[in-house]
Amino acid sequence: MRREGALEERYAQALLEAAQEIGAEKTMAQDLSLLEELMQNVPDLLPFLAHPRLDPKIKFQVLTDLGGILHPYTRNLLRLLIQHGRAGILPGLVSAYFQAVEKAGGPVHVVVRTARPLSPELRATLQARLQEALRREVSLVEEAAPELLAGAELVISGHRLDASLRGRLHRLRRALGGGHAALR
Repeated sequence: MRREGALEERYAQALLEAAQEIGAEKTMAQDLSLLEELMQNVPDLLPFLAHPRLDPKIKFQVLTDLGGILHPYTRNLLRLLIQHGRAGILPGLVSAYFQAVEKAGGPVHVVVRTARPLSPELRATLQARLQEALRREVSLVEEAAPELLAGAELVISGHRLDASLRGRLHRLRRALGGGHAALR
């Protein structure tokens, strides 16, 4: 039986090793961040790519058109995943790549989800504080999440820290027993 995430980790490690050979780790990270952003902003993208009855050439062309200019290694990885019906592992592969980069001493990948976009000043302050706290370089990726209402949610090395209004309301509901209809 295959361990959950093992396939994603193998692909991610192979991509990282190939990128390290030519000094393109940051380029791969940028490409994968772009793909992560695309999957966030186009919710139907992953089901489209994973659909077994659609022609792989069409899937690859759509992804190439949406992704703009991607490094040849990234394009080859996408082509391989699509051809072998493994496009569904893409989110896990992206996460596994950033974890592999972190283990190799690269920057810590942090996703910050906010209801409204961060100002450039706030983004720079957040990045500086994270780098100080983590004592490592930080790669910060923003995601729009209007459902948070206010505040932010951070995902650091796979650990979620919820400082959003939605999260606070959820914790309050749980603390009050979760059954009060007015809090739902």
